[in-house]
Amino acid sequence: FIIAEHNLRVRHCLMALPGTSKSDLTKIISHPQALAQCHTYTTKLGVRGEASYDTAGSAKMISEGKLKGVAAICSELAAEYYGLEILEKGIEDDPNNFTRFLLLRHEPVSIPAGVACKTSIVFSLENMAGSLFKALSVFALRDIDLSKIESRPCKPDIMARLERLYWSMGGMCASHTKRRRIEPAPAASGEGNHFRYLFYVDFLASVEEHNVSNALQHLQEITTFFRVLGCFPRGGSLVGLDNLGPGVTLPAVAAVKRKKRVGILGFGTFGQFIAKKLALEHDVFVTNREDHSSIASTCGVSWCESVDVLLDQRLDVLIIAVSILSFEAVVRSLSSSLKSRDAADGANRMLVVDVLSVKVHAKTTMLALLPETCDILCTHPMFGPQSGKHGWSGLAFVFERVRLNDARRCEDFLKWWDAQGCRMVDMTCELHDEVAAGSQFVTHFTGRVLSRLGLRTTPINTKGFESLLQLVDNTCKDSFDLFFALYKCNPNSAQQLQSIEDAIKDVSEQLRNNAATGLDGADRK
Repeated sequence: FIIAEHNLRVRHCLMALPGTSKSDLTKIISHPQALAQCHTYTTKLGVRGEASYDTAGSAKMISEGKLKGVAAICSELAAEYYGLEILEKGIEDDPNNFTRFLLLRHEPVSIPAGVACKTSIVFSLENMAGSLFKALSVFALRDIDLSKIESRPCKPDIMARLERLYWSMGGMCASHTKRRRIEPAPAASGEGNHFRYLFYVDFLASVEEHNVSNALQHLQEITTFFRVLGCFPRGGSLVGLDNLGPGVTLPAVAAVKRKKRVGILGFGTFGQFIAKKLALEHDVFVTNREDHSSIASTCGVSWCESVDVLLDQRLDVLIIAVSILSFEAVVRSLSSSLKSRDAADGANRMLVVDVLSVKVHAKTTMLALLPETCDILCTHPMFGPQSGKHGWSGLAFVFERVRLNDARRCEDFLKWWDAQGCRMVDMTCELHDEVAAGSQFVTHFTGRVLSRLGLRTTPINTKGFESLLQLVDNTCKDSFDLFFALYKCNPNSAQQLQSIEDAIKDVSEQLRNNAATGLDGADRK
């Protein structure tokens, strides 16, 4: 996010080795942009320009190489640093020469009341008559002052990815009929449509203002992609006691940030595992079919007697941590409880998160059963109590934003996992299941098969054999129901099983055939 801007007045200087005069010059070197900004000056001077990799780098080349008759165009500071003599200052063609710098941060800043703000946004539109006029009218109708509008071409394939990301984060959620893959329009009048356009707009107001909020909501109804790039103080200010400008003060004591309220439905082994860490920074509430109230107290979380009591806790996030085979029934029951509540109940607007190791099943089930007002995030923390007992750093956390009305809440939740050191993997549920069939299912299948062989440790174990014993131990600790669910609920697993069977058959036949031909060959020798 953009949290501040600074407009730097650019003043170019002509410099060379000490003792050099303009009449001695045969060449001027600098970055192409600096040469272009001083083109009129260098033309009048009658000295040719030559592009270099950098402005300050040009001064360095002259200084270190003792290049006589060569000048550089760069800043006054570069001349001082590299010991060059300035022949003339302010040689840029345009005296109104400014470069805008932006200060970026992973999270947006909260601007105190009374600070004049600027907001930057980017959006795209369908290629149809009047679409840009309609987009800009949302600001004109509300007297919102625009300070910049700029269009930049974007290749259709890149635009399609941006739009899919926008839809996955809840874009255009008010009208699912508008969700479609936007293909390049047919060529017209012999001209190919190789680009679509992104529109960058700055306006002089804060996103917290009521009319701005309405304008942006209106804009999202007619855009195919939309994002707020940042809301920040005007005029190069940073939010802080020394940079807020006259007449603006911060409270002496910062307000205490409200803890997010997280519910966990399913307080088994994995639910308990994540609850302990979540409770360090959240208010956590849990429930389960069996009474785990004593375990809940040792984990530092609040026990709820039923799902309805859990939903009464004004949750921001609900994590469903049940088995794959029971997931659909649990979501169906949850949906029934939500529908029995008033539509304005906060439970109907929470973020619902699953942690299943099969993703398409979770995604389709939640989309089909949960109210549209509920946000949906599909996740697969690819670790558990054993692999994560020494910390989560570097362990994969796979996720897909499926449906979002409150994108910031979802991003805050994902950032928490990122802050625990997880390796965040943004992947569609479909791709996850395709990849998992070739890794997760194969691993569990191999462990189960090897366990049937009754492998035991020996006095001459190799490292490879030790790894196989560890594989058997790790996979057989999980229930057969989990193994069966990986097969039943991931359609890719059936194909993978067939491939395994074919591979075993091929390798077996190769061994037997080679054994037979090998004996014949030995006899012939």
